[in-house]
Amino acid sequence: MAARRNKNRSIKRLLLTAVLVMAVFVLSACSTWDSFRQTFITKPQNESVPTITIGVIEPQTGRYAGKGKDEIKGIELANSIYNNVDGYDVKLVKVDTQSTVAGTETAIQALIEMQPVAIIGAAGEASSLTISDYIDKPQIPTITPSASNPLITQRCRYYFRASLTESQMGEGLAEYAAEELGSRNIAVISIKNDTSTSALIDGFDERIKKIAGKRNRAVVMNEEILPNEEEMKQALMKLRYNAADVCFVSMGAEEMDTFFTLAEDMGLDGITYLGTRSWGDESFISMMDRHRNIKVVFPYESVLTKNDDTSDTYTEEAQRFQIEYANRYGADDVPSGNAALGYDSYLILINAFHNAKSTEGAAIRTALMELDELKCATGLFSFDDNGNVRRAVTLSTIKSGKPVTEYVTRIEAKAKVIEDIETLEEEESNNND
Repeated sequence: MAARRNKNRSIKRLLLTAVLVMAVFVLSACSTWDSFRQTFITKPQNESVPTITIGVIEPQTGRYAGKGKDEIKGIELANSIYNNVDGYDVKLVKVDTQSTVAGTETAIQALIEMQPVAIIGAAGEASSLTISDYIDKPQIPTITPSASNPLITQRCRYYFRASLTESQMGEGLAEYAAEELGSRNIAVISIKNDTSTSALIDGFDERIKKIAGKRNRAVVMNEEILPNEEEMKQALMKLRYNAADVCFVSMGAEEMDTFFTLAEDMGLDGITYLGTRSWGDESFISMMDRHRNIKVVFPYESVLTKNDDTSDTYTEEAQRFQIEYANRYGADDVPSGNAALGYDSYLILINAFHNAKSTEGAAIRTALMELDELKCATGLFSFDDNGNVRRAVTLSTIKSGKPVTEYVTRIEAKAKVIEDIETLEEEESNNND
């Protein structure tokens, strides 16, 4: 009997051992199967967020590097704030135009190979004209923050512009002079053989005539000079003789330093002087420190407001831009108009991408065309049929060494359509940016 019990115990031990061995084998087999399935059958879960690429083509070296780098600062700032759209991470890819046509051709071809959903750039008229030859075929929506030549957008369906054209800026200056200041004694002084401001002057002249009427002329003096001291002095004497209280003059910082010194000597520092958007550049603002009693007004997309109050274009986005810009680049780094327009160009594109619900260029282009007063740092954005911005013109002055908003036009200035494209392309090629 005892022997039988011992035999039963031995059988139970053997069975238990067998069960344990089988359990180990089953568990081992399960582990091996899971490993096999994960390695060869189940596709691994892709935990990375989908990415879209926005190309940035700007001059980072050469003559226009300063403007290009400013635009890049604004673009990168916007990307740091708004870097995910509808679940897509937004990646920037930058290429350098080197401030030349040849460099731009190389850069845009390389950028297109990367297949970005959109492109921002460039600073420089000739570079932007060059880009316009390449982006229509691959259907890549592109926006230039600052280039103002009307042909850039007119001859290319996929090119848009965040800045105003020169003729639009001229219209804004005319409204300010004739309506805001109520002047009917306006002088225009331009440089002989200088075509760079011809569109601005044409826009200014056309709008003045509409406001004042042909019979009630507002422009009492129209003088072309060489930018030397003697001819400046003669022009100022005519300005005083005609009792002009507003003067449009198209010269750069160095020449205007001499001009304003002569004007002060002749007691003509009480006149309001109107100029080009280049007066918002650091070199001009620095020069004006020597002429603090002279008031200057110029087209400039300033995000700094008049007397720290809000204006028609001062949006919440403008406040965000200023705060984030100071946080990123330091309180002493005053954002330029190009930086603000670079920031807005990025915002315009990502809003169009969001509205399009597509990465296809044609869909994004349609969404750009349908934007209706999109609030950005420099104002509200809508586009006409040629991709030009439809908006009021912002004019700035200089206070405490900074460009601040002086006036915003009451109506939108429409971009002119250029009919004689071949002639203007020839001129643009001769000017070479």
